[in-house]
Amino acid sequence: MAGTGALMASAAPGAIAQTATTTAPVTDQASDKTGPRSAQRFDIAPGPLDVTLAQFGAAAGVPIAIDPAMAASMHSDGLRGTYTVPEALRALLSGQPLEAVATAGGGYWLRPSALTGPAPEVPPPLPISMLAEVTVTAAPGASGDDNYRATTVDLGAMGHRAIVDLPYSVEVITRDQLDNQQAASLVDALKTDASVTPISNNIGGLSSQIAIRGVGLDLLSGRKIDGLNIFGWSGDLPVEHFEQIQVLKGASGFLYGFAQPGGIVNFISKRPTDTPKRDVLTSITDSGTMLLSGDLGGRFGTDDRFGYRVNVVGETGDSYVKHGGRVERGSASLAVDWRVLPNLVWGADVLTVNRRVTGSSSWGIFPNASGSETDFAVAQPPPAIPGSRRIFSPFTSYETRARVYGTDVSWAFAENWKASLRYRGSTMERVYMNGSMFVNRVGDYTEVQYGGTDQFDTDDVQALVTGTVHTGFIRHELVFGTSYGRIRTYFSSVTNEAVLGTGNLANPGSFDNPHLEAPPADTLGSYTTQRAVFASDTLHIGEHLDVIAGLRRNGLRDSINGYDKTAYTPTGAVVFKPLPALSIYGSYMEALEQGATAPLTAANAQEVFAPLKTRQVEAGVKVDRQRWYASAAVFRIQRGLTYTTAQNVFTQDGESRYDGLELLAKTRLTARWQLIGSVMFLDAKNETGDPTLAGKRVDGTPRQQAKLYTEYRLGDTGLTLTGGLQYYGARPIDSANTATVPAYTLFDTGIRYEGRLGGARTVVRFNIDNLTNKAYWLTSASYLTQGAPRTFKLSARIEF
Repeated sequence: MAGTGALMASAAPGAIAQTATTTAPVTDQASDKTGPRSAQRFDIAPGPLDVTLAQFGAAAGVPIAIDPAMAASMHSDGLRGTYTVPEALRALLSGQPLEAVATAGGGYWLRPSALTGPAPEVPPPLPISMLAEVTVTAAPGASGDDNYRATTVDLGAMGHRAIVDLPYSVEVITRDQLDNQQAASLVDALKTDASVTPISNNIGGLSSQIAIRGVGLDLLSGRKIDGLNIFGWSGDLPVEHFEQIQVLKGASGFLYGFAQPGGIVNFISKRPTDTPKRDVLTSITDSGTMLLSGDLGGRFGTDDRFGYRVNVVGETGDSYVKHGGRVERGSASLAVDWRVLPNLVWGADVLTVNRRVTGSSSWGIFPNASGSETDFAVAQPPPAIPGSRRIFSPFTSYETRARVYGTDVSWAFAENWKASLRYRGSTMERVYMNGSMFVNRVGDYTEVQYGGTDQFDTDDVQALVTGTVHTGFIRHELVFGTSYGRIRTYFSSVTNEAVLGTGNLANPGSFDNPHLEAPPADTLGSYTTQRAVFASDTLHIGEHLDVIAGLRRNGLRDSINGYDKTAYTPTGAVVFKPLPALSIYGSYMEALEQGATAPLTAANAQEVFAPLKTRQVEAGVKVDRQRWYASAAVFRIQRGLTYTTAQNVFTQDGESRYDGLELLAKTRLTARWQLIGSVMFLDAKNETGDPTLAGKRVDGTPRQQAKLYTEYRLGDTGLTLTGGLQYYGARPIDSANTATVPAYTLFDTGIRYEGRLGGARTVVRFNIDNLTNKAYWLTSASYLTQGAPRTFKLSARIEF
């Protein structure tokens, strides 16, 4: 085998494009002539054997030499799990007529096995300079294979961890899944996780709003970018600028500080790529919305020390709401980094967003018995209205503008020790010229328009030190940190309002435009600061038992509304791992959430309440095998109760309890067939408080939800068929359970083609969401919004 004709995968910079995901070795690194002996986690998709071997070599840092002609017709099932290098090679070559022979230089040479043909003598170690560099990319038609499974996550105060080792429920939506489902919002992105309930979308409502385990995301602290807080509930973050969306389910007090106990959504930014990236995407919907985006990344300078990533997105056209619905948005992001030293990296990023929706975006539809705007007693709503039907006046609008920026520095200052300092700031402004509708069961309604401006400014900084020490036979993973956050909210001191008219939803009226103005945000509504110090210790006791203990001291002060509270939020957990791929855990978490703020439509609008404490217990099991992943969790969450009284007064009193069971599985049934399934059973009740509410279900919570997504690749044609199902149980609209919205089921389908056009990799996707054009209501805090109708999406991505 001539050196110049061989394929070599090594850890040398620039040698290959690494697409495998790895985690830190689970034992101390040691090597000899047979290569690294430490067990390491691999996540390598199926594909041609030479591709998977190259990915493995890069991930393991081990040179692999093979004659390309020998592997040209061979296919590998990929590699998922924790292996030493010899174990991994045996798994990769299982069923192949090849064997791996160690070389004196610490690498491996692949040759025909003794059972299939003559084995030539083992050659001397091959210097890297003798071998041609190759660039490895995913084979056409294989982009969906196992690329929907992430093995690690960044989890606040716990740092970077393997998901299977965590005593909490975590889901990760990868870039491949976002692309292949053509997700345009947070609601779209999380449609495969049954623990997530959509409560508003970004066309019929103000923005994409979700509940996790029946609890809505915290309005001020529920969304993060790269683990740091931003204000994002009043306007959607454009998903095109993010590599992953990570979802922590349940209370997050120790991990992230103040937040409602449903969970946290963490958007992971796109970062500079080690290999050049040049992508262009164009898409169109059946209503006429057109989108164009570009993604550019790479490195330059001596030793590729400088990296960049640029993303630009523009979208305009008619929304799916007929006769007046329109959407216009633009966004751009830039991320850069500088590898100052091999162990010292500085980075910075900025994102700007501008989005405007007309003719549909609303505060919501309030169901009452009279259809009058002065009636705030909840009653049964009318039957669901198709999302494509216009019911709000076409001159109403909702616009958001945002700037998000951040910087960070990371320093590996000693073996197994790392320090980081990160900052993120954001400014979100919304100009609302939209309104609410008050509707009775037969469709009689009154439409009201509001005009005003809100502004939200955030700053968040965190210092973190992580490291490993040993005390006897126990290995400690230590985390020490401190954080400071600031949130300022401003609103218009005068909010304009006009009753546009009355009518019936069977034939919505055409009202005169009152030409309301949106006064500027001139009043400081709240000035909140959050201060925290935290520490945790993960004790690895032998190979099978982990014990986690953590404590966070939280301080919350609102200088405008007059409260200053400090509390300790501990966490404790035990993880038992009888097998490397199996974990059984139990955990306890406390959380502190900022007091609720009365909505604009309440009689005590803008009133801010004191903080609330939450307790959560959870137990579960996780299995992470090469071809499948599964998890199950049972949980109980106890939190303070908030509701609006029959007198339209928003209050915070009593306690609610959430008992639930979650099941999730991701599996590759065959090399071509992939499946994601999840289900949640939830019993959420008001335990104490107003006697008329005790024992009633918490508003907006279903008893069960189920979701299914599948893909099947049609041989080597480049075509992949997709299908999805989402079932949502019936939900009470209000705390008193006066009215409910019925259960509904949505179906999705699609097809995509992956191939090459003029030498460039091209992916064409065609998706149909809500295939049967089901009409349904989304609900939150006694208000309803229309669900999205059947939508056709066609896109093409070209990678240069």
